[in-house]
Amino acid sequence: MLQFTLFGFPIRVHWMFWLVGCLLVSGLLSSPDPQAIQLLLVWLIVFFVSILWHELGHAFAMRKYGGRPDILLYGMGGVCSSVGRYTRRQSMIISAAGPAAGFSLALIAVVLMQIPAISDSHLVKFALNRLLFINLVWTALNLLPIQPLDGGQIFRSFMSKTNPSLVPKVGMITGGIVAVLSLVFLNSLFMALMFGYLAYQNWNMSKGQSFRMPF
Repeated sequence: MLQFTLFGFPIRVHWMFWLVGCLLVSGLLSSPDPQAIQLLLVWLIVFFVSILWHELGHAFAMRKYGGRPDILLYGMGGVCSSVGRYTRRQSMIISAAGPAAGFSLALIAVVLMQIPAISDSHLVKFALNRLLFINLVWTALNLLPIQPLDGGQIFRSFMSKTNPSLVPKVGMITGGIVAVLSLVFLNSLFMALMFGYLAYQNWNMSKGQSFRMPF
């Protein structure tokens, strides 16, 4: 497992993170494009930077409120955890900080795309397109009210004083709807399986069980 420190935050990267990153663009491995290997490496860099940037958003917010966060990048993406207690408002801000960081990176990608000297390169254009996709589309999906996505965490904090039992039920229904839509309209088996799994885990949580990661 790769381990290092950045901005004072301990960071670990599990080998499954890289494997999933490769599987997401597995078509590149059989592509006739002579730059296929370079494109794969560029993708992995963009994937790594984007997920880490997102988790750093959480980490900086946690540290602002007195937490001692550490970051793990693994097969399901990334998770930032810390020792510390937070108020309802602070928890919502911490959960929102990751998506905010992602949207800021998407904005940077859009700005760079407008500079011909930068975006003329095939590899750079590929990198910026993927950077925009991850930090715009993935971040938007991450805001859905499904635990343990950030949208689900925000919703859980918001409902903590009124009806917390509603949170996993909403997550289960939302996850199921997205899974079906992903399969029917996007023909994406990966998204269907991922959101189907999240729906199943939210159903488990509605029964009082804790969330379990597949790896």
